[in-house]
Amino acid sequence: MPLLTRINRLPRTLGFAATFVAVSWLTLEQGWSHWNILLAGLYFLLYPHLVYWFDYWRRARNTIEFRAMMVDSFVLGFWVAHLEFSAVISFALLTTVVLNNTMTGGALQFLRAMGFFVLGMLAVVLVSGFSWSPTAPLAINGYILLTLLLYIFGVSLAFNAQSERLLRIKRAVERSNRVFQSMLTLTELTDRADNFEDMVDSALAELQRLYPDRSFGFVLKDQEMTDDVHFAAFTDDLVATQQTLIRTQVAALGSELPDRHEIDIGAGQARCLLYPLPEQFGHLRGFLITQALPSPDDNDTSLPLLIKQLGTAISNKLLTMELKVAAEQDALTGAYNRGQLDAELAEAQSRQQKNDAEHFAVLLVDLIDLKGVNDQHGHEAGDQLIREAADALQETCRGNDRLYRYGGDEFVILCDDESGQSTQALEKRILSRVHGRQVELTTAEGKSVSITLHLSVGVASSEEAPAETVLQLADKRMYEQKKQWYGDDGRRRRG
Repeated sequence: MPLLTRINRLPRTLGFAATFVAVSWLTLEQGWSHWNILLAGLYFLLYPHLVYWFDYWRRARNTIEFRAMMVDSFVLGFWVAHLEFSAVISFALLTTVVLNNTMTGGALQFLRAMGFFVLGMLAVVLVSGFSWSPTAPLAINGYILLTLLLYIFGVSLAFNAQSERLLRIKRAVERSNRVFQSMLTLTELTDRADNFEDMVDSALAELQRLYPDRSFGFVLKDQEMTDDVHFAAFTDDLVATQQTLIRTQVAALGSELPDRHEIDIGAGQARCLLYPLPEQFGHLRGFLITQALPSPDDNDTSLPLLIKQLGTAISNKLLTMELKVAAEQDALTGAYNRGQLDAELAEAQSRQQKNDAEHFAVLLVDLIDLKGVNDQHGHEAGDQLIREAADALQETCRGNDRLYRYGGDEFVILCDDESGQSTQALEKRILSRVHGRQVELTTAEGKSVSITLHLSVGVASSEEAPAETVLQLADKRMYEQKKQWYGDDGRRRRG
């Protein structure tokens, strides 16, 4: 049923009942016809309920209340003239017309209502003539003024309640919009964040923006470990001691947890709640931590939605990272693969061609006699040898160097912003620390064999060759060193 009809029902019913009493009282005091009382009873006592139930049974969204208020204005004008313009009652009826119509429809409706009010007075004057009797007994005037005051108070309360209801709706809509925006932000973080750590930090910051009175944390726990956590991040307002307590208690948790679990972070501290994320990431399990004093937000239904969205976002990010690793890295060694080398080498060549001072260098490393190990001890031993070589080269590389598996037994190290001289120093470290190293391998029969790791290395820099030919030059030098090694090894064997 239309809202305005519901709002106006009580003020109209009570106000009109009070008006009926005033009309009846004044009629008896002035000795007017008792038909006034009957006519007033039909309108002031029956009419408000007819308007309400008529609008109720119509089941229509558009209300007849505005038209009913025009009828009210006309009839009240009629009674003002019919009661011979009794001053206090005329003032009270005029006040109700002004109040009701201005509050519900503004200035335009007020002007229309005043027009109907005047028409009601004119109708009486034209039919019965003009009669003027402004005075009334003091008791009636006092009653009318008190009733008017109570009516204004009631109308104000009704509209105040409606205003508060609308304000609550507005706040709820704004809150829902903020929650929806936060859910969108959490979804977008999968693509926007450069790495997992940045994504989690941004997600916690977004949650704290939505809940400024709370502290947040996120922990990834390895279900197979009970003494530590895999990853943890917290908002800055959680101090180091609290972070340590959270990490310790999460690490000790079992696999079965309720939807919400309270953990202890010290006496006198606001309670800390732990929410397991619904998704599991392999053997990893994620937990959202929130610390806050008990508040109405504890029953907020939006937080579970955000937790679910956070779990989805983290799951997508981890999957994206796995796919990226699979696309970029060699499955056997964990080094970057040939496709990633081609892409990053092309970028290095492009940078150098745009800026002559931005050089790069490559080291091409060949694992000598891999075929002999495969033939003698089996391909499993050969794969172990490749992994051992990759691990040793990775240990020797500097922080900015990147290792790629170039082929079956070849590796490339790409060095940005390096001169050929500094890269040659890296070559010497590889030959002194990796070349000639003894590694233990397991054959297909399960036997342990010791193999010497032999490498040949070719180095080239964009300082000494065009950017697009650096790799070819390194390859040439590697083969020259490899050829020399086979020659020396052959002489040693013959000797």
